[in-house]
Amino acid sequence: MLEIRKTIHEAEKVYDTGARPILVTCDDVQDWVCKHNQPSKLCNEIIGSKFAEIWNLKTPEICLINVIEDHIPKKYLNVLQPINFRKLCFGSLYRANSKELDSSTTLLFKESGFRKKIKNREDFLKIALFDIWLSNEDRNFNNSNLFIDFEKSDQIYFWVFDHGEIFNSNSIQHGTFIITEDESIIKTELANILFKKGQKLTDTVNNLVENFYLCTSECEQNLTGVLDLIPTQWGVDLDELEKNIRKELFTKEWLEECEQTFRSFIQINITNK
Repeated sequence: MLEIRKTIHEAEKVYDTGARPILVTCDDVQDWVCKHNQPSKLCNEIIGSKFAEIWNLKTPEICLINVIEDHIPKKYLNVLQPINFRKLCFGSLYRANSKELDSSTTLLFKESGFRKKIKNREDFLKIALFDIWLSNEDRNFNNSNLFIDFEKSDQIYFWVFDHGEIFNSNSIQHGTFIITEDESIIKTELANILFKKGQKLTDTVNNLVENFYLCTSECEQNLTGVLDLIPTQWGVDLDELEKNIRKELFTKEWLEECEQTFRSFIQINITNK
């Protein structure tokens, strides 16, 4: 079971995104980004976060949050649904020394001195492959759902978060479908800043693909344990969810299609530029 934390005062912020997450301080005296939308999307958050850990991607710590009713910000009740807080919510640890990737941060990467500080450059492409595998349509040039951490000024890392729209925007029961180029971070200016065609890129891609099969195998072995982290009060049919995930994500055909798509996106958007 994930740690269950409790809010200690009214939420400090409501984020202006579709899910309307709130920023709360909990009884561990840490700030958490709290999501409170439909249970199936909260399940996706847990699954995506734990699979990212298995892939050895940097991703914030997660927990479950009991939001006290008096701590729901009253001035935002026109956009928040109080009924959503009567269940445990999903929490992602807020990292104060971070900045989400957007057009302004892309400018920083154009400076060679800044790029030299990146310690996990290959993870940018690993995340792209991760998204292809999980059919995540929600991480692209308009909405990166990635941040860089400035905790150490000379060491910059890519971090991945927000997995609510995996499985083709939360529809695994209908099967999984390969995302398009426009739904991938490979088709971004940043991808071309970070990677240039040549032998080094070829070796990076081959290494990521080799690791891909190892990571997905480990996810398959740990799937039941990951789903056991989902609270029963969310009312999700975990047996059905597990059956669908095993049927869609771990077949030889799907894995090979993901590899081919990844290589194709690299070829079109980086190698041929």
